[in-house]
Amino acid sequence: MDDSVKVILKKLDEIDSRLKGLENPNTTDSVVQSSKGGKVERDPLFSKALEIMDKHDEISSKMLADALKIDTKRADAILDQLELAGFGTCYTKEV
Repeated sequence: MDDSVKVILKKLDEIDSRLKGLENPNTTDSVVQSSKGGKVERDPLFSKALEIMDKHDEISSKMLADALKIDTKRADAILDQLELAGFGTCYTKEV
């Protein structure tokens, strides 16, 4: 099998697993696989954050923190986890 076909099949598998995670966010793994091969522990509020993120075109860590009633440092970490999981990068970090 050609190398490019293998790469495409691998990407399709990744997309499929992400879609399954969107369909059933409460049953997804507690570990996020990063695109760089590392694994990051998923925050318990990950699925709620995903629901909030889906409602907005852009979201800041302060908005997420206010919505989930958590501190902005934890909201930043959740937004990073969402990005690593491939759920988007349409957010801004508060400094």
